Amino acid sequence: MKTSEFSLKKDGYNFNCKSYKAGSHYKFTMRLGRCFPSTAAQAKYFISKGLRLDVLNGDDVEIVESILNKHGFEGNYRFTQSKTWVRLQNNSDLHTALKLEYNL
Repeated sequence: MKTSEFSLKKDGYNFNCKSYKAGSHYKFTMRLGRCFPSTAAQAKYFISKGLRLDVLNGDDVEIVESILNKHGFEGNYRFTQSKTWVRLQNNSDLHTALKLEYNL
């Protein structure tokens, strides 16, 4: 489902799209799907390992959509069983957008 087809409550915080500065220990958190790549090295690791993001809240969806829309993609999401979070379904588009964003 596209972002125009649902609305999530804005919580005022990022649940899983936390960004870590360069040089920090992010790999374990990224493997859990709770770190959004914010540098070229992080994006390269995210793509090379085929990682995906875990559940997302409304604030996280905005971050993911900004990257996707910047490069001509649109996110496709599915609600979790609790209907309070969503999961990104088209992870390959996110990987392609990150490649374009960081020139990988």
